Amino acid sequence: VLGGGGSVWGMARKLRVQYEGAIYHVTIRGVEQRVFFDDDGDRERFVKRLGEAVEEYGVRLYLFCMMSNHVHLLLETPQANLSAFMQKLQTAYTVYYNLRHRRAGHLMQGRFGAKPIDGDSYLLKLSRYIHLNPVFVGSVAGKPVKERVRKLREYPWSSYRGYAGLSRQPGFVCEGPVLAGVAVAAKTRRSAYRRFVEAGLAETDDELLEVMRDSRWGVGEKEFQDRIR
Repeated sequence: VLGGGGSVWGMARKLRVQYEGAIYHVTIRGVEQRVFFDDDGDRERFVKRLGEAVEEYGVRLYLFCMMSNHVHLLLETPQANLSAFMQKLQTAYTVYYNLRHRRAGHLMQGRFGAKPIDGDSYLLKLSRYIHLNPVFVGSVAGKPVKERVRKLREYPWSSYRGYAGLSRQPGFVCEGPVLAGVAVAAKTRRSAYRRFVEAGLAETDDELLEVMRDSRWGVGEKEFQDRIR
């Protein structure tokens, strides 16, 4: 299914690729890179709206990470309804934010980003990349590894603490597919996943970064990208 509207000939933007069971890395950014979480009240409302949209549209949300001016989501759409899901989420939060902060107009930057993901090959690595976002930006990025580990474990606005066994995971997060990629016994998967993610603070996954940078059609091997194209 192709979503996005417009004529195929001479269209201004690439059509959205949607199909049953598709896995996406979704990014939402503030218009002109502006902050759209002013305080924890805003963040709590976004999480609430996210959970409601996940339930309403039957989406499997694998993980999330909220920054001040952008959000990462890793999710699967069994019903091929990514655009409808994202429209509901963004509209609901924008209406709330504009009313609370007495503003009008767009809050999010244009279209949300959505790259199809080859789940078999890249799901686990991409989950690490997303969960490490809070300690790869700003002043925290230059801190010693031990301090960045502490900051990561304390960061409350992502699904990492739940995956790492440090707090209770929101009920709308579907952890199974990501944890299944950790090749250890089920009872030790959370600690193993924590070690896997935090190892990324001392080493960069150059292969993943190259694939993400160069892959116009999705994150995966050539066969996967050919299929998406």
